Amino acid sequence: MGAVVGGAAFGVAKLANQRQSRPKVLGMRLPNELNPQRIDVGKLTGHVDVKRLAKNVDLKDIVRQIGNLAEQVEAHSEEVRTLSGQAKRLSRRLG
Repeated sequence: MGAVVGGAAFGVAKLANQRQSRPKVLGMRLPNELNPQRIDVGKLTGHVDVKRLAKNVDLKDIVRQIGNLAEQVEAHSEEVRTLSGQAKRLSRRLG
């Protein structure tokens, strides 16, 4: 019975802690100034002409950037796979 009560208390404490933490992007905490809940959207969009902005978007450039990002992710995942294999082989030799 104590384990159930302890687990419930832990869950409630974890939930309360999550609400207080700042939002994260790519694992990094955002500064309070960039908190999405505090940004006034009216101030941001008041000076932007959305129609003119949409005409200036270069879709080919965006797709090229996404492709470059995908290549970087592939390269890093390949490096991680290689390092993982090396770590496995080393641990088998030592163990």
